[in-house]
Amino acid sequence: MPALARRLTPLALLLALAGCGSKPAADSPLAYVPADTPYVIANLEPTPQAVLDQWTAMTKEMLPISLGMYQRALDKIGSADSTGVKAARALLDELAQHMAQGSLAPLGLSGSAHVAIYGIGLLPVMRLELADPAALRAAIARVEAKAGAPLPLAKLGELEYWSLQADKAVVLMAISGKHLVLSIAPAKASDELRKQLLGVTPPKNSLDPAKLEELNKKYGYTKNGSGYVDFVRLTEFLSNDSDPLRIELATALGEAAPRPLDPTCKAELGAMAAKLPRLAMGYTELAAKRMTLHAQLEMEAVLAKDFTTAWAGAPGTAGAAEGLFDLAVSLPLLKQKSFWLKQANAVAAKPWACTQLAELNQTFAQFKQSLDTTIPPPASDLTGLRLVISRFSMDAAKPVPEFSGKLLLGLTNPGGALAMGQLTLPSLKDLKLLPDGKPVALPADTIPMVEAPHAAMNDKALALSVGAGEEASLAAFLAAAPVGEAKFLRVHFTGDMYGQFGSLFDKFSAFMPEDQRGDIESQKQLFAIYQKTIKFVDISLVANAGGVAFYETGELK
Repeated sequence: MPALARRLTPLALLLALAGCGSKPAADSPLAYVPADTPYVIANLEPTPQAVLDQWTAMTKEMLPISLGMYQRALDKIGSADSTGVKAARALLDELAQHMAQGSLAPLGLSGSAHVAIYGIGLLPVMRLELADPAALRAAIARVEAKAGAPLPLAKLGELEYWSLQADKAVVLMAISGKHLVLSIAPAKASDELRKQLLGVTPPKNSLDPAKLEELNKKYGYTKNGSGYVDFVRLTEFLSNDSDPLRIELATALGEAAPRPLDPTCKAELGAMAAKLPRLAMGYTELAAKRMTLHAQLEMEAVLAKDFTTAWAGAPGTAGAAEGLFDLAVSLPLLKQKSFWLKQANAVAAKPWACTQLAELNQTFAQFKQSLDTTIPPPASDLTGLRLVISRFSMDAAKPVPEFSGKLLLGLTNPGGALAMGQLTLPSLKDLKLLPDGKPVALPADTIPMVEAPHAAMNDKALALSVGAGEEASLAAFLAAAPVGEAKFLRVHFTGDMYGQFGSLFDKFSAFMPEDQRGDIESQKQLFAIYQKTIKFVDISLVANAGGVAFYETGELK
């Protein structure tokens, strides 16, 4: 499934149902998020209605196909007559019926709801505002009626909740006031832990919305969905052998009580977490036809500087991507070797004193040994790679796909790499390729089963094109500059790429078992929708002063 389409999963749809108001009310989902939660994703304002309409329309088209796949998955479950499977079928029927009508109102959901996904310790909780709690209760009653049995009910004080057992875990679901609450806990979770998860026992201190507002301001996020994972807080929780929740989680999972950590271990684990303290995420733009997701893995300043220095801009990233698929990656192997060797040397010079980290000391020692070797050319000369696929098609009657495109290898010594290639491949021994960027035709037998192979070279790279006419753009492709920042990865693909890959399903379907061909056909149908709907998706990774930034931009046709 494409990156953009993944936003249409139930989780993303819940985030899309964002609520009104910049300050959450006392009974909003944020009021139940502990101030010291290790992770949270929440919204402060509603998703624009145009965006919600667009996502709903796409989901309406894709959902029948996806539901068919889920139904077939249920068919393969051995205990197909179990209450759980019957309830799952009934739930799928409910979703199919209401999505076909283009509304989730019969389920009590609305386009103006706040939602928060957060952690009580490590355990996840989702809390969503409901437009009509009675409508959701009625929908659950319909599911139970179709399943032929009620879902297991339990009670905590005055709150009734559904408790769905699954091996060593239990899924908790409750309608509490105007909220739908979902969580997962160990099967043997105490009533007190369940009260915390379901909000019967609220946190002593709730998360201040200003913390999310500050995050949004720092990274330019919209208020429609943002959050973070706090690795420092996670480490503190896992290191706290006296925390009642930490102890209960260990014992509920059948483990021994947490082994006490000495002050040295706690300090060293804390220092490790401080190197990568937080992962922030959110939308930087959100419109009906275009959206950009951003995530920042925050690093300690000195580490971030060293990491950034170990990269360079990937080939061709200063300009626009091209073709059906465009992959550009920075590969400065010698710089990367220096960076990781520095980290390994730091551990060797001052190993961790904590006994629980002894194996990590050994791992770094072995890593240092493997790094402390000479990288021979042409690998040592490598600086980057770029691959563009301009055309791709699959004929079921042909053994391999037909394609055209270009490949570039960034090198500090491209002439040396060419000389090695000529020694290895006899067909290239008479090739006259100058570092002037001009394409030269390769012997026809150099690359089997491709047409019109050409090569070009300058003082920084070697480039290859295959396919009739591709050589016309090879010189420009070879000369395309990298972006100034350390954008070390860029992946671009168009919706049309899905259509081309969809043709592969026809070829491979004949080799699949009969009971899997339905899913193959469904996947082909989904790819056809992606082709029709998606204009492009761009993904990139950038090393910067703050750490590593991830960007994903999707645009619809």
